[in-house]
Amino acid sequence: MNSCLRAQGGATATRRARFPALWSILLTGLVLALAPGAQAAPASVPSPTPPESAAGAPFGVRAGLYGLTTLTGGHFGYALKAGARIEDSAVISNESDEARTFHVYGTDVANAAGGGLAPAQEGQRMGAVGAWLKLDSEATVTVRPKSRATVRFSLAVPAGTPPGSYLGSLVTALRTPAVSGGVNTETRIARLVELTVPGTADLQVSLTELEHRPAGGGEEFTVTVRNTGNVLYTFAGTLHITGGSSPRTVPLTPTGLYVIPGGSATITGRLADLPALGRRTVTASVTATVPGGAAKTVDSNTVRLSSFPWLIAALTVGGLLALGLLLVIRHKRRRAWLRRRAEERTALRALRRELRAGNPPADDDPHESRAGGAEHP
Repeated sequence: MNSCLRAQGGATATRRARFPALWSILLTGLVLALAPGAQAAPASVPSPTPPESAAGAPFGVRAGLYGLTTLTGGHFGYALKAGARIEDSAVISNESDEARTFHVYGTDVANAAGGGLAPAQEGQRMGAVGAWLKLDSEATVTVRPKSRATVRFSLAVPAGTPPGSYLGSLVTALRTPAVSGGVNTETRIARLVELTVPGTADLQVSLTELEHRPAGGGEEFTVTVRNTGNVLYTFAGTLHITGGSSPRTVPLTPTGLYVIPGGSATITGRLADLPALGRRTVTASVTATVPGGAAKTVDSNTVRLSSFPWLIAALTVGGLLALGLLLVIRHKRRRAWLRRRAEERTALRALRRELRAGNPPADDDPHESRAGGAEHP
């Protein structure tokens, strides 16, 4: 069969690039992954023309019907109804001077932990495009030096598949044997397979609780965006801060991330230069946009921050308490001194009254009194 495209079920269609910007940035996260016991090699970068060979790689992969069933950079894009099936192919070119054996397989694509998208590892359970994409030949193909080989595959959408966007990948891997006790290296080129099942688009965005923690003299805020709808979208987020002299905004990063249906991505923002005294309210706002389509903005919960100079306040209170204690001690000492002075004045007045009345004060020692009387009659 000369043509690699064959529609079945009476309801298949291909489409041209709907997301040109998407495919130009996603391949870097999809090209390489370290195989068990292997070391990753440099990634290839998609180009707007059919790539015969990846940059720095000994081979290249392009779509068999480039421009008919492909998106920018040689990725595959289809619009198929549930229950429909389509056939296509990939052309592998061996740029080296010796025969190479390649391993070809289909996988699902998921959101990577650090952001962006990545193909699933071979051997993982596939639930969407990775399971629907079937090779028409063996999973391994040997290509002669400076030659090409065509690998045909089919993509069948199960009946009853809900409308929406589905992402997968056609991976071509080259394992380089270890040399003199070294390690195996595996170079993988992943061509995205973007499938749209026509139907009602459901753009749904949900946010987790906006969390925060102290960081570098300020506050770091984190929120996770979840795609609970059926369409692929990109999003951008912003922190809105109110309170104080005027409202302000802080961008949430990273920006421009794509989230597949059922996927999620976490973004963060840092609020620095908090005032020493005052109250602030912080809310995250995220706008999700379907490329060339609708947009939707959702807001998170509101976090309230109260800034107070606790150290200065503690030192001030401690100083005031110490000063108060000193004043109390001095007051008590003065009262005791005044009490003694009053007692002394009372005793002196009594002595004077007795002297005026001719009654000398009695001596405490009678022997001493008698001796004194003999000497001084």
